[in-house]
Amino acid sequence: MINMINACTEEIDNPEAAVSELLAQLDLEHRILANSVGIVHCFSDFLESGVVKALCDKLPFDVVGSTTMSVSAPSFISNLGLTLTVLTSDTVKFVSGVSGPAGDNAEEPVAELYNRIIAPLDQKPVLLMPFIPFLINLGGDEFIEQIDALSGGIPAFGTLPISNEPDYSKSYTIYNGQGYPASLAILALVGDADPVFFSVSVKEENILKQKAVVTGTNRNILQSINNMSAVKYLESINLVKNGDVVALVSMPLIFYLEDGSILVRASIGAAENGGVILCGAVPLNSTMCLAPMDQDDVVNSTAGKVQEALRQAQGRGMMMYSCAGRNWALGAQAMAEHEKVEECIAGRAPYHFVYSGGEIFPSFLDTGKVVNHLQNDSLIICIL
Repeated sequence: MINMINACTEEIDNPEAAVSELLAQLDLEHRILANSVGIVHCFSDFLESGVVKALCDKLPFDVVGSTTMSVSAPSFISNLGLTLTVLTSDTVKFVSGVSGPAGDNAEEPVAELYNRIIAPLDQKPVLLMPFIPFLINLGGDEFIEQIDALSGGIPAFGTLPISNEPDYSKSYTIYNGQGYPASLAILALVGDADPVFFSVSVKEENILKQKAVVTGTNRNILQSINNMSAVKYLESINLVKNGDVVALVSMPLIFYLEDGSILVRASIGAAENGGVILCGAVPLNSTMCLAPMDQDDVVNSTAGKVQEALRQAQGRGMMMYSCAGRNWALGAQAMAEHEKVEECIAGRAPYHFVYSGGEIFPSFLDTGKVVNHLQNDSLIICIL
């Protein structure tokens, strides 16, 4: 069994006051069990001000996490806040670590970290929680593929960081008080944990019928569609004007792969030579469709999935990550998804809800095999 404890603050400038506030909410002396770990999500200023470091220095366990645009937990919603979620258990062990910086590929840092903290374990983890760096030149898929290859398909649930800057330059993974722009952190759960997963993305009826074929890709760069540069194709269907791809950030791109699987991708900007940067890789020869998404789509799909998960949670803790693209689709009502989650849960379970630069989620195939994917424009939920 795992207990979840939440603590939150908006105190950015005074580390001592922030830590005092958080520790008072945690009341660890009376609530902590034999094994514990912290998961922190925050606006990047909490790293720069020293709050995260001061907090981690006071906690008797490791802390993993990432920066984000806004956060919520029971009775707390903030776009300038910090949430700390403590998982504590007498029967589950928590193992964590951080890699060195990734360069041009994910293979070396993933292998080094996996072999250092997970391979030596005498029991296979029940769940991996990766916190993967947000890198323009290296999609999160490559980290996940390496984790799958090494682990043999242990279910993975996690996130990529995100920040409010136009170039996402303050997107950091976090480990024990330090922010890392290019390093992977992993939390492994070992023992009798029984995670349950839920996910929701684009409604089928929202997917437009117009289709095109991906004719050029390079990792997470969509280079050409229907043998035209990606931007030229998007201009030809009046979705992009004068090469400005900003209209794409709140419009999911749906890709149907040759093996029958489906990927949803979000755009994060323009690349050289008419390409478009996506939040994940897209295979060559996949078929692309577009799916408009508005505020009602986001809020209603979130309400339905949270209510479904809450019925199964029965008071257990819920971790939730929602794509930044869903937030951008909300426009001026940027906190509407947070507010809907709080309304649905209404004190019936501990939780955190965090915006994500990419959602890491397991697929359970009919063969019994587990394949982990990087998703975009999705809400993912894990009950522990």
